[in-house]
Parts: sequence; C-alpha cells; structure tokens
Amino acid sequence: MSDKKTTSIILIYLFGAFGGFLFGYDIGIINGALPSIKDTWEITPLMEGTITSMLFVGAMLGAVSMAPLADKFGRKLMIMATAMIFALGSLACAFSGTPEILVVSRLILGVSVGAASALVPMYMGEISPPAIRGRISGLNQLMITIGMLVSYGINYAFIGVFEGWRWMLGGAIVPAVVLFVGAFILPESPRYLVKKGFKDKALKSLQKLRSAAEAKSEYEGIIMMHEEVLKSNQKFELTKAISFSIFVGCSVTFLQQIQGANTIFYYSSQILGDVFGSTISGVISTIGVGAVMVLATIVTLFFVDKFKRRTLFMSGSLGMGSSLLIVGLIYPYTQSGYTWAISLVFIFICLYVIFYAYSWAAVTWIVVGELFPGRVRGMATGIASMVNWFGNIIVALFFPILLNSIGLSNIFFMFTALCAVGFLFAKYVLYETNGKTLEEIELYLEKRFNKNKNAKWTETEPHPSNTGKDI
Repeated sequence: MSDKKTTSIILIYLFGAFGGFLFGYDIGIINGALPSIKDTWEITPLMEGTITSMLFVGAMLGAVSMAPLADKFGRKLMIMATAMIFALGSLACAFSGTPEILVVSRLILGVSVGAASALVPMYMGEISPPAIRGRISGLNQLMITIGMLVSYGINYAFIGVFEGWRWMLGGAIVPAVVLFVGAFILPESPRYLVKKGFKDKALKSLQKLRSAAEAKSEYEGIIMMHEEVLKSNQKFELTKAISFSIFVGCSVTFLQQIQGANTIFYYSSQILGDVFGSTISGVISTIGVGAVMVLATIVTLFFVDKFKRRTLFMSGSLGMGSSLLIVGLIYPYTQSGYTWAISLVFIFICLYVIFYAYSWAAVTWIVVGELFPGRVRGMATGIASMVNWFGNIIVALFFPILLNSIGLSNIFFMFTALCAVGFLFAKYVLYETNGKTLEEIELYLEKRFNKNKNAKWTETEPHPSNTGKDI
C-alpha cells in the first residue's frame, strides 16, 4: 500500500470520527458556561438542569430519526447534514436573549449531537477492518474527549469575559464547518451501498480503504451475507436475535450514562470548585480531568483490540465503583478544609476517569457499531443512541436537584451501586464481538437463537455460547 493511500485512509478515519469532536465539545462546554449563564440571568436549579438536559432531549430526537435517514440517504450525506444543523444550533445558542430561547436553541443543537452519536459509530464500524475495528472505532471516543478538553480550555479562556458563555457556546460553529468540509473526502459505507444495490460502488469504496486482496475478500463476505438476508427475510421480522441485540445495545448505552461519568463531565467545575474553594480552581482542575481523559483514551486505542470487550467493561466498572466509593467517603472532610482530603478527591476522580476512559467511554461506542445485524443497524443504532441520551437527561436534569436534597456523598454512593450493575451486565448478558467481522457477529446471533442450537460450527465461525458470554 502506497504512502499516499495510507495518508488518505488516515484522513478518512479522522474525518469519519470528527463528529465525535462536536459531540464532546457540546457536552463539555456547558460545564463552564453554566456559572456565566447564572451571572447573566437568575435561574433556579430546575432551569439550570433544563438548560443542561435540553441538549439531550434534542439528542434523543436526532439519534432516533437520523440513523434511519442514514439507511435511506447514506451515511455520508447525513454526516454533512448533521454538521449544518450543529452550526445553526451553535449560532442560536450564542444569540439567545432569554433562558427560554437558550433552552430551545439547545434543543436544536441537541438534534445534531444525537445524530452524530448514532452516525459516527455506525459509519466507523462499517468501514473499519475487523482486526483493528476497536482501535479505529475508538477514534470516535478520542475525538469526544479531545472535544471535551478543548471545551474546558475555551471555558477557561472566557470565564472572566462579560457574558462569556455566548462565545463558549457559539464557538462550536468552527468544528461544525470543519466536519462539513471534511465530509467531502469520506467514502460512502460499502455495506450501505450493497444494501442499496450499488455493488460496483461498494467494491470501489472498499478499495479506498483496503489493499486489493483485502477489499475483494471483504466484499465477497458482504455480498454473501446480503444475499442470505434477502433469501431468508424478504419482509422485515423482529426476530429473537434482533430483539436481543437491540436490548443489549440499549443496555450498554444506558449503563454508560448512569454510572457517574456525566456528573463529573457536566458539573465538575462546580464540584471541584466546591472542593477547592473557588470557581476558577474548579475550572482549572476540570481542565486537568479532561487532560487525563484524553491521555487515557489515547493509551486505550493501542490495546483495546487486544482484550475482550467484556473484560474491559467489567474491570472498568470495578475501578469506577471503587473510586466513587472512596470519593463519597472522603468528600465530607474537604468541607472542613483538610488538604489531604482535597488532594485525594481530585486523585480518585482522575482515577475514575481513567477506568471510565478505557471501558465504558471507549468500548460502548465500539460495540454499538458491532452488535446489530446489518438489516437493522441504522434503526437499532438510533434506538441505542436515543436510550443513551435518555440516561443523559436523567443525570443532567436531576443532579442539581439531588445535590440540594441528598448531598454529593450520597450521590456518589448511588453511582457506586450502579457501577456494580454495570459489572454484572457485562459478565452475564453482553456477548463478545472482539476480532469478528460484522457478518460473523450477525451469524452468531442467528445461530444462537436458532431452534437447532446443537448445529455444528466451523473454526472460521464464532463459537456459540448459551450464556451469551463469548462468541
């Protein structure tokens, strides 16, 4: 493979994942914008939660509607449409004249964020080679974390500026334009092209991403699976295999949201500001948390394909739960000004972020691109992303209210229990997808729920499991 082609492939993967940057920027920017917004308007805790969570209401709408549109019009076109909506929503936020208008603007912006959350994992999963699909799909999570880190830096730059939140929220138009322009070099998904009957174009698309031999081999596998689907499913049927895959995908995305991460990413400036004793200290320490997240995600990309997805999820939940438990126990001592307690809270929040980064942060969006059969991938990805944003809404809307009612320590204890749920789900429900082609994963699901469960398997096929632990 020539150096020119290698460079082209790298650019394709980077721009394909760039939607994650928009995703990360807008879920992180509200962290520093909220204190500035409260300087502009007097808002209640409920309005504060509404401004934060309305992005995720829009994201639910975007996720569930945009993915089926991608099945109809193509992944590439919908990525470009997402960038345009993002740019318009960013400008609307920047020029909002009242809290109510800001809420509506955040709703519009959320549509594009939700669309990106559904489209990028689906697209990256469909264009990535099986051996490094985790690493390539993980670029989405890296872009999310970089977007968050950049947003924290923007927060710091404008924290002392009059109505600086307008610059913070409006600045998102820059990455939106970058994504729109970059989308022109993206090849269409070969699996989408085959599904639409454009087989020659699908092969050419694969040839942009693989060597000639690899492209031919993968193309034949896609064609074979497509023909099998046409033979066995002339009409859509919600089979047990499809239903189970959707249940697993939705559970993964929901659990990602309710194990405490978004409390840190949306409200860490306030939490750490309270711990350190000033707003500016909270913003600065949040940048440190964001930097830890980016570094941990970069390291994750180098080993994510070397371990089972389930192993990463389980160890991540154990580490996350342990870290939050310790934070919950130590936090009361920070209110008495103990330096050791302040330092330990920051350290264990950073440890939590490390455990989260290599597990539920990165691997969730990898498996969302892998779990679903091809005939429902767009719809199922949209549903799973919608559930993801529903979990986001719950955390963003109710955290300020819970903080005033039960206190931070009890919130962290609650998240510790939810981390235990995440561990049990990964151990007993999730099925393994690492190292398998999308067609092999689909074949596994079909055979797992086939009445003839004792059917003979070849070495080239994924190994069945009655417990759903491994392929």
